[in-house]
Parts: sequence; C-alpha cells; structure tokens
Amino acid sequence: MIRRIVLAVLVIAVVVGAVRLVKYRKQQLASIRVAEVAAVPVVTGQVLRAPFVDSRRYYGVLASDRQAVIRARTIGQVTHVFKRESMPVKAGEVLVELDGLPDSPSGTRAMLTESIGNVRRAVSDMALAVKNLQRIYDRDRMLYERGAVSKQVMEQSESRWKEARIQLFNLKNELAGLREKLAFFTVRAPFDGRVATVSVDEGDVVNMSQPLVTIQNDTPCKVVVTVASGDLAALQPGTPAVVESQGHRLDCRLTRVYPAADGGAGTVEIVLDQPPFGLPLGASVGVRLETRRIDDALVVPVNAVLTGVERAMVFAVVNGKVHPVPVSVLAESDTAAAVDGDLQPGQAVVRGSDSLLMRLADGTAVTPAKEAR
Repeated sequence: MIRRIVLAVLVIAVVVGAVRLVKYRKQQLASIRVAEVAAVPVVTGQVLRAPFVDSRRYYGVLASDRQAVIRARTIGQVTHVFKRESMPVKAGEVLVELDGLPDSPSGTRAMLTESIGNVRRAVSDMALAVKNLQRIYDRDRMLYERGAVSKQVMEQSESRWKEARIQLFNLKNELAGLREKLAFFTVRAPFDGRVATVSVDEGDVVNMSQPLVTIQNDTPCKVVVTVASGDLAALQPGTPAVVESQGHRLDCRLTRVYPAADGGAGTVEIVLDQPPFGLPLGASVGVRLETRRIDDALVVPVNAVLTGVERAMVFAVVNGKVHPVPVSVLAESDTAAAVDGDLQPGQAVVRGSDSLLMRLADGTAVTPAKEAR
C-alpha cells in the first residue's frame, strides 16, 4: 500500500514538473524575436498592349541614283582630258577629246574635217542644182500643158529634177554620217553632275566601248544595303527603314529590293532626294530595317523573359510578391518581346539576368527598385 502511494506521488511530481517545463520553454520561445525575411530588390518593367516591331541594323553606302559610264564610240587616242574626279560638270560640257589613228577606218579629225567641208560644199551645190532643175521642170510642165513642148521633154525635165533630189538626199546623209563620226571624238556629259572616275589619261589609245569617264548626280541619291537572306524575305518596297549617322536619324522607306539567287544575301535600296546629313557620296551610314511587325501584342522587356527548354516564364509582381506566369514568345528584338500569356497591360514584371530570374519562386517578396516604362 505504501509503495503504491509513493509511486503515485512520484508520477504526480513528474507530471507537474513536465507541465512547468513546457510552460517555461513556451515563455522562452515567446521571448525570442524571429527576423523577418528581407524583400529582394528588383528592377521591374511594364506589360504593354502595343504594336511590336522587330528591326535589324545594317550598314549602307551612299551612291548616286543617276550614274552614267561614258564609253568610247570609236577607236582613237586621247588628246585632252578636261575633267577630273570630283569636278562638277554641266550637260553637254566636253569631258574628253580623242583623235583617230592614221590607219583607222574612221579616220582622223583632220581627215574628217576635210571630208565634211568637201561634202558640205557638194550639198550646197546640189541644193542649188535641185532648185534650178525644179524651175526647169515647172516651166516645161506649163509649156506641155499649153502644147508648146512634147510630153517626152517634160518627163525628161522631171526625171533630172528627181535624180538631183536623190543625190542631194544621199549627200546630206553622207554629211550627217561624217559629222557623227567626228562627234565620236568629243565626249560630252549627258547630264549635270559630278565626275566620279576618269579611266584614261592623255596619250592613251582606246578601243570602241572602252570606259572613259563615269559621272553621277548627287540628287537624287540612294542608300545601298546588303541584307542577309533570313531578313530579306520580310522586306519589300515601302517597308519602313531608318537611316542613322552620328546621332542623326531619318525615317524613310525601301524603294527597291533585289533578291539574290540560291538564297544568298540580297540588296535593298532607299532613294533619297539628296545625300542625308550633308554626307558625300560613298559615305557609310547605319540602316535599321523593319523585319517583322505584329500590330497588336502583349509586349514586355526582352530581359523579363526566362526561356527554358520546354517553356518560357515571366515573373509578374502582385502585391509585392512574385508570381511566375508561363508565356509563349511570339517574337523578340534586342529590347522587347511579344508574348502570349495570362498577363494584363500595365502589370509589373521583373527584369534582370537569367541567373536572377532563376532564383525567384512563387511568393518571393520583392521591392521594385525602378519602374521602367
């Protein structure tokens, strides 16, 4: 009996001690302050509902849109070069003079000049003869109508007059041909412009069709751009483009598109009224070409998208906490991406490196350090 009483007292003592210990530990835990988890500072951007434009930057060269390579029209020797590179010229102004070679079928200047003089005198004499023969024919026709001469006399007068007219026509053609040959020795500018290149020097012997001088007109001019085949398919005349140089910008549109064979690089041209920004022909400029456009899209900063193997993710900020939102990337440029997902225009999303975005989890507290619009 006594043993049972002692055992019961011991049990009660243990229970009471345990209860007091539990209360004491609760009081200790209650007195300990747990440090709050600090919010992660992040840079945010904004979801926009807007047109998305993807562009690529290329380099172009300013060239004349009106250029002429003037070639020799006869065999000869260069005697004078009147214009050199970069010199302005007027339409019809003499650029180069040639002279024929002594054994050339086209002759020399002196020979042609002498022949032209002889034929010109022959034309003058024949023209006078035609007038006299016409007067004789008119007189004989009148006399024939009055019965004063025979029909044979009248027809002979008519025949001599017509033969003289044919001879005059042939002489005039011969004179025109000689003058044209002589004109081949004088090379003139076909339009106002500036000399780009001179391919000959005085004393050179040139063949027919050999380039002599290239002239070009500064206005209008064109920007010539070589474009990769992957971007070329999206370009056509009228596509927006931007010409840039040293902080200057000119909005314009493509004028011509020249695809290349076998899927290689192609060429596009932008025709301008005059060289932009006061630059000379031959200068290089930056050209930004619009390669893709989506008229209505959800647009986010390109560094707000974390692209994985199977899906992409954007981290929306709601009430100071991060919530991952799966998205489909429709297109992207250097600065922005067009996406499709459960996002709302005006919503804040986290921007940053892939390593930063990978550390974020659903519910992570964040503090937006800057709102980029």
